[in-house]
Amino acid sequence: MKRNIAAAAFIVGALSLFGTGISSATTEQQKHVAGALMHAQAAVDAGQTGAANVVGQHAQQALEHAKQAEKVKPDPHITEAETHLSQAIDSAATGQKDVATKHVQEAIHHLQMAYGGTGGK
Repeated sequence: MKRNIAAAAFIVGALSLFGTGISSATTEQQKHVAGALMHAQAAVDAGQTGAANVVGQHAQQALEHAKQAEKVKPDPHITEAETHLSQAIDSAATGQKDVATKHVQEAIHHLQMAYGGTGGK
């Protein structure tokens, strides 16, 4: 009987810790995805006002957050967002504001999908 109680307590404790780890990782990922979304939206706003260099700066900051989110918990949408953000940075560096802005908008779509997939929205 004591063994069963001890085993049950161990299992409950292990599940509690495991569940907390998932929740903590998800929250950390959501924090970085939210940061990426914030900077990506700022990049789009800058693209609408005509500042290619500012699009690139915000896309770079969004990319840094996306990479941190990907480290916490890999997600194919975050990976795709990183690709578009990198392309936006390259396009902005060559003055192609409209192309950069479109890549950032595509990244936003994927970041939103990832954020929704982590339980956020």
